[in-house]
Amino acid sequence: MEDNNKRILKNTIYLYIRQFVIMALAFISTRIVLNKLGVDDYGIYNVVGGFVALFTILNNVLQSATRRFMALAIGERIDKKIKYTFSTSIVLHIVIGVIVVFLLESLGLWFLNYKLNIPLERLNAANWVFQFSVISVFVSIMQTPFSAAVTAHEHFNIYAIMSIYDAVAKIVLLFLLVYIPGDKLIVYAALMMIVTVTGTIFYQIYCRQRFRECRISVAIDKDLMKEMLKFSGWDSFGNVTSILNGQGISILLNMFFNVALNAARGIANSVTATVSQFVFGFIAAAEPQLVKYHAQGDKKAFEKLIFNISQVTLFMLAIIAVPIFLEIDFVLTLWLGTVPQYTPEFIKITILCSFIQYSNSMILKGNVAIGRVKQISLFMAPIGILHLPLVWVVLRLGCPPTAVYWVSMIPGLSRFVIDLSILKKYADFPSEYYFVNIFAKNMAILAAACIIPYFVQCQMGDGWIRFFIVSSVSVLSSVMFMYLLGLNKDTRMMVRQKVLGRFIKSFR
Repeated sequence: MEDNNKRILKNTIYLYIRQFVIMALAFISTRIVLNKLGVDDYGIYNVVGGFVALFTILNNVLQSATRRFMALAIGERIDKKIKYTFSTSIVLHIVIGVIVVFLLESLGLWFLNYKLNIPLERLNAANWVFQFSVISVFVSIMQTPFSAAVTAHEHFNIYAIMSIYDAVAKIVLLFLLVYIPGDKLIVYAALMMIVTVTGTIFYQIYCRQRFRECRISVAIDKDLMKEMLKFSGWDSFGNVTSILNGQGISILLNMFFNVALNAARGIANSVTATVSQFVFGFIAAAEPQLVKYHAQGDKKAFEKLIFNISQVTLFMLAIIAVPIFLEIDFVLTLWLGTVPQYTPEFIKITILCSFIQYSNSMILKGNVAIGRVKQISLFMAPIGILHLPLVWVVLRLGCPPTAVYWVSMIPGLSRFVIDLSILKKYADFPSEYYFVNIFAKNMAILAAACIIPYFVQCQMGDGWIRFFIVSSVSVLSSVMFMYLLGLNKDTRMMVRQKVLGRFIKSFR
């Protein structure tokens, strides 16, 4: 058991180091791309690429089904079934790919040229970006069965290799961007497409060499196809509404404002996605244990795990969030040079939305663990569907772009309350206590933790010295307030044992 714990700890450290390297490369590439393309072209690339990605809803619905049925077939060790599962998924994804390309080259092309707010002089370049993005999307759809095979065979090291390849390749293409003549936006889109295509080719070569079932075949199992489509049913609601809202908001911002707003949104999404990576690991690691406690009927352990992991997650998020709130303007100027308007505001509001999201994450996992996916989908789908029209109404009334992000808090908070209600109804979970003592209490503590570093910030002028001092005070203030006031006795003990205990052992 001790050896397993050490191995898990080491693997976790390696994953965080890998994530840090990829994050650093991503930040570097964003700075270079923004400088080389300019704010408007960067915004065009984000809105066009996001619009094309909107049409991959069908593929996203089938991804989890493909991975599940491949894993089941391999687990049963029936060669014929493994082969038919793979070939059936190939046929399904070919059909999806053809449908997506048809929709993009008809409806999508019309929308790009007549509805999106793109400067007339850059419309030709936007059409080139669109075509390269269509190719990338089709290739990515065709990669899904092969990546599912890699997952099912548990060759997870390939994901690490490919993520490093993707990050390094994007840095290399930035140097090529400097030397290749022509329109930089078109060149950048073409190079990004090449990275996607070469990555897919690698997956296919690897799978064909390692896995016997990964030979191209059009043989299908009709019953299996029906099962895969049926499995995708309830789970599809969340995927569809999530993609529609994410990309739909980008399109609405473009239609009501300009491509510069899309650049700001792209940068904000990059920052918040990176922050999320540092706290998501706690939730992912706890999910299997949550299912186990429910299966064993250990209600006390089930509830305790939800409370403890939620508290630790918000504790980690607060440590990162407070410095971001106070010093994001300096960091963005230092990082990007030219900062698109509204970028700092977008980042701050999305960080606040993250507190709602991660307060609800373990509640959502709890509902999944007790098998209430249908109830979640039935309630979540209407909220997700209403999100985009609500954003449209706000923009139509003439509200500023930041209002879009404030409005996004409403569906997130509604989902949180509904998830709590479902878990209370079907698992007798103390939802009111959780809402007050986890969400409300931690939001109040977050505000309190900002007071001391904000006072220090007001006494100093902009610059490196203030950045380091305010950031240091922010971290110390967040740790002090969250540890003393946010964490309960059990969680504080867990932090001391798991963190400080391992740290002390490492020096013995």
